[in-house]
Amino acid sequence: MAEIKLKNSFLDVSAKGQKVLVIVPHEDDEINVAGSVMYSYVQKGADVYCVFTTNGDYSFWARTRMHEAWRSLQTLGVQHVIFLGYGDTSNHYPGGHWFYSPEEAVTAPSGHNETYGCNDFPDYAFAKQGIHRPYCRQSIKTDLKDLMDDIRADIIFAVDADVHIDHRATSILFEEALGELLCRPGNTYNPIVFKGFAYCTSFGAPKDFYAKNIKSVPKPPVREDNLIDISLYQWNQRVRFPVLPACRGFYLHQNILYQALFRHASQSAALHAVRIANGDAVFWQRRTDNLAFQAIITTSSGKVGRLRDFKLLDANQIDDKTMVFANYLWQPDNSDSDKVVNYRWQQPQKITCLRLAGNIEPTGRIEKLALTFDDGTHVILGPLPGCGHIAQYVLPKPHIITSCSLQILKVNGSNWGLSEVGFFASLETKRVVTPFIKIMIDNDFAYDYRLPARVKTCQLKLYRYQVTAPVVYTVVGGDGGEVGRNGLVRFASNSRQLVIRASLKGNPEIYDEIRLYRESSITLAKRNIAQWLENKMLTFYLKKYRKYTHIRHKYLKQL
Repeated sequence: MAEIKLKNSFLDVSAKGQKVLVIVPHEDDEINVAGSVMYSYVQKGADVYCVFTTNGDYSFWARTRMHEAWRSLQTLGVQHVIFLGYGDTSNHYPGGHWFYSPEEAVTAPSGHNETYGCNDFPDYAFAKQGIHRPYCRQSIKTDLKDLMDDIRADIIFAVDADVHIDHRATSILFEEALGELLCRPGNTYNPIVFKGFAYCTSFGAPKDFYAKNIKSVPKPPVREDNLIDISLYQWNQRVRFPVLPACRGFYLHQNILYQALFRHASQSAALHAVRIANGDAVFWQRRTDNLAFQAIITTSSGKVGRLRDFKLLDANQIDDKTMVFANYLWQPDNSDSDKVVNYRWQQPQKITCLRLAGNIEPTGRIEKLALTFDDGTHVILGPLPGCGHIAQYVLPKPHIITSCSLQILKVNGSNWGLSEVGFFASLETKRVVTPFIKIMIDNDFAYDYRLPARVKTCQLKLYRYQVTAPVVYTVVGGDGGEVGRNGLVRFASNSRQLVIRASLKGNPEIYDEIRLYRESSITLAKRNIAQWLENKMLTFYLKKYRKYTHIRHKYLKQL
């Protein structure tokens, strides 16, 4: 029986003409954060750009890390590679970090205090303007703004606030830079933004590649150094992208993510492929079409700028394992009896929904707010959820307004405030990323899914991205069986495989397919043994290769 090639509408639809930008701090983080989505978008025909904020020159020469990144990205088909050229630094480095220095240059562990590259890969500022920028906060913000303005990507995937200081600095300053672009008078650039972690959902995730079926990214355990279920990062609100066959499968040496990681020899990155290769890629989406960015905002007291930035969180000190949040809330003065924010636009605006987020700390929260439009509408909102989670309020009908006010009426505790106030013309962002569905089994994205031969039924579930309509399940291949409307698959007595298709009712161009195999215990055992052998042999080889790499670097100063 000829195997049917599995289809998924997200992976199949063309992205030709789209630009995708990935922003990460270090050379190898591009695979940790967005390896599979970069490969997907390359295959879909998009122009993919990958930007590194640092040279990765903490332990190895910058040119070594740059060439490794280039070779790694060539494996994935990414042609546009940019290095900003800032120093790779460690947490608690005594010489200071560019995050803490507004305009004065600091010296990185490598001894450099301004951006640099190599003959093949000059730093971005030098390639663009013929200058090297000093290592300071303003420099990297300027470079990030110029870069985003130059490329004007439709979709941006950016690293989030992992425990490493360079990750946190890149995440926060990316949001500052993008916020300044969004607030420019008359701005029309509103990319789709996805933030993702390099550590807790990738580099530091469980070694689960050799499971019986490809596993999706598991929820990280509660730890002091990750932000899961804080602020934006509610686990049940994550966006999950499906991955192409080259990024999954049963054998690691055939996986293109492993092959890309192997190019990062100085980091022995391939040893972590068993953690990084999963059945989905996990991100959190940020909307950039907040109408407040183009409003004139006044307040009865407090720092109004915190209501116009793109940041949901911030910190004064990012070296420690646990982030202590600061400078991210609009908080009226204690003596302020009005506690009001006023918004005014020069042109009429359509308001369909509102998003509010309060403080992350559990010390207090806003219980009640009043929203008043200039058409006389008065709406009571609240209480805001805890942990800085975002609450969305959908208005009974859209309002066309030129001004409104938001007043805090009731609070409890202390250190409460607003981290975001968002006004939106539509419930969903513009559809640059096509809506999609993905069939799941036990909350894992399913593709070629193996089951023991004794299994007679299998319950399917569904993941949805920006779709709500019901789905229709059909059997489109195999040797006997059926699937019910609720996704329950029943195999015929002698059936060995079934191909199931799910499509959106009334919108059949949104679809997903999986293949279910029923295999004997002997076949399953043979594959388990083959995977075990590959794991042992690859681990042995990669550890020996790591030793060879570091000896060569120590004595020959090159790789």
